[in-house]
Amino acid sequence: MCKMNKCFMMEIYNMRKYIVSAVVLASLLVLASCEDFLDRNPETSITAKDYFKVASDLETYSNRFYQELISPPIDDVGSDNVTISTNANTMYSMVNSNGISSSNVGEWNTDDWTQLRRINYMLNNIHPGEMSIAEADLNHYTGIARFFRGDYYYKKVKKYNSVPFYNKAMDDTDEDLYKPADPRELVVDSVISDLEFAATHIKPALGQRTRLNQYAALALLARVCLHEATCRKYHTELGLTASADAFFDKAINACRKITDSGLFELYGSSAKDYGALFCMPELRDNKEILLFVEYDQTLGKGNNTHTVLGMYWGLSRSLMETYQMKDGSDFSYIKPDGTYKTYVELFENRDPRLAETFAYPGFNVSPEIEGNSPYIPKTTYGGMDQIKFFPKETSQRLGWGMNYISVPYFRYAEVLLILAEAKAERGTLSQTDLDQSINLIRKRAGMPPVNLSANALDDIRRERRVELACEGLRLDDVMRWAKGRELMGARPQGIYIHGYGAYDVTGDGEPDVAILHDAGDLSPIAHLPADVQAKIEKEFLYDANNNRTSIYLSNADGKSGFMEFVTSENRKWEDKFYYVPIPKQQLLLNPELKQPPGWE
Repeated sequence: MCKMNKCFMMEIYNMRKYIVSAVVLASLLVLASCEDFLDRNPETSITAKDYFKVASDLETYSNRFYQELISPPIDDVGSDNVTISTNANTMYSMVNSNGISSSNVGEWNTDDWTQLRRINYMLNNIHPGEMSIAEADLNHYTGIARFFRGDYYYKKVKKYNSVPFYNKAMDDTDEDLYKPADPRELVVDSVISDLEFAATHIKPALGQRTRLNQYAALALLARVCLHEATCRKYHTELGLTASADAFFDKAINACRKITDSGLFELYGSSAKDYGALFCMPELRDNKEILLFVEYDQTLGKGNNTHTVLGMYWGLSRSLMETYQMKDGSDFSYIKPDGTYKTYVELFENRDPRLAETFAYPGFNVSPEIEGNSPYIPKTTYGGMDQIKFFPKETSQRLGWGMNYISVPYFRYAEVLLILAEAKAERGTLSQTDLDQSINLIRKRAGMPPVNLSANALDDIRRERRVELACEGLRLDDVMRWAKGRELMGARPQGIYIHGYGAYDVTGDGEPDVAILHDAGDLSPIAHLPADVQAKIEKEFLYDANNNRTSIYLSNADGKSGFMEFVTSENRKWEDKFYYVPIPKQQLLLNPELKQPPGWE
């Protein structure tokens, strides 16, 4: 792999006067440290002109771009789908304490800009007249580079609203190093141009679905266009509402090219098949998959997907309640007698995808091991844990960084959801559209179809939240719909606790966990046999000094209610949280930069 020890952004972090020499050094290091270059000519004589000659040169160089795809999302941390996370997260830091500022925010550093420089370096040094390469191959690899540049810059737009756009690897004569951010419209137009080129010129062959193909490029184009369209529609402060429909149309057209190809379909015919998509050893021939990341023991490439289960975060009451009843009616936590449902009752007669996403009562981590007990949910995270992406076979979990399940990056279900949402927003949604999109998804899950109504957009948004849960898209949805105040301003909640005492969370009728005031008061479980008291897991709301631990109960009496979290007590939403501030030192180095809206 090519190593860049320094680049121009590194020197921006050090001092401005050295930035020019850093640019020159970066250009040399990009070339000189690549093994393929050294194989061709002496290090001192290497130039891009010497290297970019044939298709295999472009393939070798562009392979490094795939580093951006090595860790596809397997969670919704940062969104309202999660109660609390022990991992550092910018969104939670903002809403819980407003602890993020331009003085301590990360990114906009060397690593943050290296990928862009690599991409532009390749694009700037493709000279068809000096290369022995077929036009189709040249356009294919150019399309790959532009795919990654489009993806790179749209992530920047989502984070900062507007940023400086560079379509060339900077050199020592460039005054643009200190230019202001370009307008959002210009950057987004450039992104769409890149992605449309990629979707037109990257070869359609799917191969093993681990390398970019035309349909993956179309999927990214559709995802970006839907995001931008809804941002322009719902974020009226941008002043771009009038142009939203054009982006909805682009999203629809991109989706149609995928659906009309006839190459893709939903996998299987049950919720079990849906769940299996996220713990398969490989997905090469799966027709729902447009692109995936492969993890294979024989290649020495593993992941840590086991961490989704009760290790760093829990899923939220809000997400759990989004799943309908099996008959298609809305879920209610309240029973006919006015009491709250127990943990076990939450899973009864529900959308079957609930039990493919949440650790259901009786879920067993290693059922093939004789005597292995059912899993006990982590009440310190709210009592509802994620099993989507958890490797179900013990043989797939061999240690840290040694899980061997493959992870989807783009799948057909998302394309259908984008198509339905864009048509609903555009005002052109029909019952046929619903039947050919979200009703196919619901049928696979064993759920009844939905009919076209005035609530169609709500139905689509609900279906999107359920079907794509834990796939890393929820926070983007909250942000683009301008729902931050509504969805991120409320304290997240876990399961309902009826009162101090012991609870069955495995469905066998026996108590598994106890919620107690403190370690000095075991009276709520005193009636249980001594051996049961000894083995059940105990969680205390107060420590020995009568200070709250990490959890508390929402009701005023403190003895019952939904589980909430100490860190969320002061949770507060501000509209500036739709963006992230630029680090202060960058503004000192480039006074032309301006903070995103609200961070001025």
